Amino acid sequence: MMRCLLLTITCCLILSGCERAPEASQQMDNYLERVGRVLDAPWTRFDSQSLSQYRLPSRRDRLLPVAEQRIGMLELLVESRRCQTLQQSVAQRNSSLGKVMPWSHRLAADGELIQALDDCIEVLHDDPAREALLVDLQNIAATKREELPEVFWNALNASSEFEYYLRFTADPLPVSSTALTDQAALDALQQLTAIGQALPGVLPPPRTELQSHFQALQRSQRGSELIHSLARLTHTLEQVTAMLGSERAQKLCPLGKPTQRSQILLNVFVTFYAGEIQPYLAQVQRLGQPWQQSLGELAQVQAIPAETEHYLRALVGAKDSLWERYQQQLNAHSTAWQDVLGQCQLRPGQPGWNTRDTDT
Repeated sequence: MMRCLLLTITCCLILSGCERAPEASQQMDNYLERVGRVLDAPWTRFDSQSLSQYRLPSRRDRLLPVAEQRIGMLELLVESRRCQTLQQSVAQRNSSLGKVMPWSHRLAADGELIQALDDCIEVLHDDPAREALLVDLQNIAATKREELPEVFWNALNASSEFEYYLRFTADPLPVSSTALTDQAALDALQQLTAIGQALPGVLPPPRTELQSHFQALQRSQRGSELIHSLARLTHTLEQVTAMLGSERAQKLCPLGKPTQRSQILLNVFVTFYAGEIQPYLAQVQRLGQPWQQSLGELAQVQAIPAETEHYLRALVGAKDSLWERYQQQLNAHSTAWQDVLGQCQLRPGQPGWNTRDTDT
């Protein structure tokens, strides 16, 4: 019995130790290794621990203070026959469930409450006997409306769905011959942004509509994989660009003509960069551009908490963000390859390109 148990444990350890890395990770590591071998240059493997810099700040640091306004007395002040909807809204807010409702529910509930207040004000506005009550209702409605941008951000920052969408995963985007999409989540993000931008002039939509947007974020896998891919690709491109810019690479063709080593490097370019890495880069770019735009627009919504803004800027901002560094490395990498191949007359259109050796 003990022998069977030990054998089972050993097999499990062997299988877990031999677990294959995702194909995209393998391709990037292989690309690094191939270029490093040809140029006899040092390079470092991507450290997955570096992804921790893209972890969301704690929820507590992302929540905004919103004063809890007691409105229970309205139940006594407002006649149920004339403002029944308002009484129902107040009763719901004062119930045990209403006092602990999540922020995403509160955003919708506050919109309904403000609408009920506005309707009641319209009903009572020509009643001289209700003048003092009207002032109270107007003040409460104005205060609740002013708070809507803060409640909106708390609805986002306190939701597990928003946190799930912006987490990073252990794996990058998969290698795929078909276009990867994340349209449902991007649409939801754009709808939420539009809701935040319209506040407080336009009241938030009902809870069912808000929940459908949050659920779309929860169902997305691509956003979190994209963060990993951008970080890993930025590292890979930076490493290879440094090798291509090394002294060894600059002396690859001292006479300005192809050498055996430069031919091998060209084969690496054709087979592994153009054949594997470039299609993956195109996939990431296609998925990443609307992601970057959507998060960038969200970061401009009024009343954004400082910690949330700092985080979104670190992902997609115009200066020193994950997205911007990736774009810079894309350009630098392309230029580095052109320079190295050009000095050896191996760029497309140059004499050495058509006579390249096909053996790697």
